[in-house]
Amino acid sequence: MAQLQLRPLGVGEIVDATFTVFRRRFGPMFTIALVLVFIPFLVSLAGGCGLDSAGTTTCTSPIGWLGYLAGIAGSVVAGVAAVLVAAGAYADVPSDWRNAMSIGIRRIVEIIVATIVIAVLIGIGFVLLIVPGVFLMVSFAVVWEALIIEGAGPIESIKRSWRLVSGERWRVFGAGVLVLVLMVIFVGVVSAVIALILSAGLGVSGGMTGYLVQQVASLLSIPLTAALGTVIYLDLRVRKESLSADQLAAALSEQG
Repeated sequence: MAQLQLRPLGVGEIVDATFTVFRRRFGPMFTIALVLVFIPFLVSLAGGCGLDSAGTTTCTSPIGWLGYLAGIAGSVVAGVAAVLVAAGAYADVPSDWRNAMSIGIRRIVEIIVATIVIAVLIGIGFVLLIVPGVFLMVSFAVVWEALIIEGAGPIESIKRSWRLVSGERWRVFGAGVLVLVLMVIFVGVVSAVIALILSAGLGVSGGMTGYLVQQVASLLSIPLTAALGTVIYLDLRVRKESLSADQLAAALSEQG
């Protein structure tokens, strides 16, 4: 299968490229999510975790809470590791999910620090007014990509994202919204079918069904979100820095 070409993309082309990367690299990206998210989920399930009537996660044992928290951390690391797999589609790099996951795990502290910092900043933006929150969310759209592809530290990756997105925020926002809408529809349909099978077909309780569906939605969202962030990041670097496939391949090789 031919590698994808690095070139400036319009909003519609970003959406199309996102789903192309999602299809081509779904297997390894989904595998990363299975290992880092679904295994902790099984631990939390064994520990009595589920959703209460208010839709809040509750667990009946410390083991359950441990699995639940490990799943949250795992979902963040999986999202970042999946970026390496997605970027490989543009550099003719084999889909090595084990190597990508290993790199993500090695950098877990930096990933979590960057995630906490941008979450706090975006949260403050939404508290002040909705518009600043959205502005910051768009500005930090490629933090994970800068961190894992370029090897930048947490703070430098945040600054790097800001510089790359500067002047392109409306285009990044438009592409993100379109993919988000399509993702919600896709994940929603799959989740609804699974919920129907579990509750009506297998008689699984409502709280347990909700918890299972929540995990399925996460497993599907991680590869798609990684594909979107990667496509936007590469498009920005092509536009501003004339990034080539050889340069991208070299950067990915350095991280491995």
